[in-house]
Amino acid sequence: MNKRIELVAAINALILVGENQEFDPGQILQRLETIELLGKLDYDDLLQALRFNAETVYAFTAEGALRDSGCRYNGLELFPCRATCLYSYCDMEEEDVVEMNRVLELWLLEDFSFALVASTEVYYQDGEYRTAYRVIRATDLEEIAQEMDLDVDEIVANLAKYAASHKEDGMPTYEL
Repeated sequence: MNKRIELVAAINALILVGENQEFDPGQILQRLETIELLGKLDYDDLLQALRFNAETVYAFTAEGALRDSGCRYNGLELFPCRATCLYSYCDMEEEDVVEMNRVLELWLLEDFSFALVASTEVYYQDGEYRTAYRVIRATDLEEIAQEMDLDVDEIVANLAKYAASHKEDGMPTYEL
């Protein structure tokens, strides 16, 4: 199947699941703008940008930024392929000497499946040292919608940003 068609089908399935969640009738105007933006997306540019921004996601990462004691350690790969983060939100935040965040992330994998990932991120000394622990919470869209409050407007806005980023000079083109 054509990669562009697979991408459109995946995004449509995600939007449909997100639209089935409860939403405030006062947001109808915003929804109409989101639908219009979704209709204007250049899916070829979006596909190129998603491939360019795809990364290997690790179950554990540790990074130190200082020159003399800097380090970068990655644990096992979380997915069998690369992925692009479409949406995330901080579910819990605690700040003291160490800042700790619990973040829920929605990832689009290169095979056009989705994964909901729970990440615990720890920052020390304003990000000089960072660790992130990730675990897959769900891979089925229905389960993802139950676990995560999908903000369809923000997801579509993020997709539009990715598509627009491909128009910039110097962005490589990948084989479709």
